[in-house]
Amino acid sequence: MKLGYLGPKGTFSEQAALMYAEKCTDGCEFKMFFNITDVIAAVNEGMIDRGIVPLENSIEGTVTSTVDTLIFDTELFIQNDLILKISQNLMARPGTKIEDIKKVVSHPQGLAQCRKYIRNIGVKETSDVSSTAEAAHIVSESREPIAAIAPKRSAEVYGLEIIGEDIQDDDTNATRFVIISKEMTELKAGIKTSIAFTLDDDNSPGRLYKVLDILNIYEINMIKIESRPAKHKLGTYVFYIDLVAENDEDLKDAVKMIKRKVAFFKFLGSYSTIE
Repeated sequence: MKLGYLGPKGTFSEQAALMYAEKCTDGCEFKMFFNITDVIAAVNEGMIDRGIVPLENSIEGTVTSTVDTLIFDTELFIQNDLILKISQNLMARPGTKIEDIKKVVSHPQGLAQCRKYIRNIGVKETSDVSSTAEAAHIVSESREPIAAIAPKRSAEVYGLEIIGEDIQDDDTNATRFVIISKEMTELKAGIKTSIAFTLDDDNSPGRLYKVLDILNIYEINMIKIESRPAKHKLGTYVFYIDLVAENDEDLKDAVKMIKRKVAFFKFLGSYSTIE
């Protein structure tokens, strides 16, 4: 099975791909891409069998390029999701000491997530780059006293030494990844189901409430809701929802009722979480 992920080597996306591959029974051949939409497009065009892409982060929120592309541009389905704890680490060329560091480089989110640590070690100069893995690559080729903030995997890939471990300011930081493919999943209770819909243009009050009340009637738990611009008219939105039902028939009946009340509906998959 060909599995696509967001590169380069040493990223959190690669970590998630390796985590998924450990649970994969039919083997994985990895294919690296350099932006999320290319991963999704490769699955949609049949270049690869599955892709793994970030969907949301506990601090930064939804990865909008993932959600928008799945809703508007493809007919793909979520097969599984997994949660990756984000552990940021300070790394430098072997033999470098923390007190020698004059500059820290990383992805903007990596720098933001370690703001207190950077201040505490007395480093005043920072520089952002396209990814944490790219930061590690830059440090590996530099002769200057600089360090990167990146995953542990980056230290392995680029021959660096970790001189500060788990340095993120918030230990609850985690990213949720989804595995996508062309294979349609069955609407099923007991696991997560993701749907998207737009409301009618009649501007009547309580339109969203009337749709969400269907979930209440069938005692279906809504665990996430997010609105995204519908991209055709200002002030119109697509609602993305994750839900969990206890009963297959209740879930199917609720979805039927929702379809009758909305202008656009898309089923994105029922799927289990990989532990």
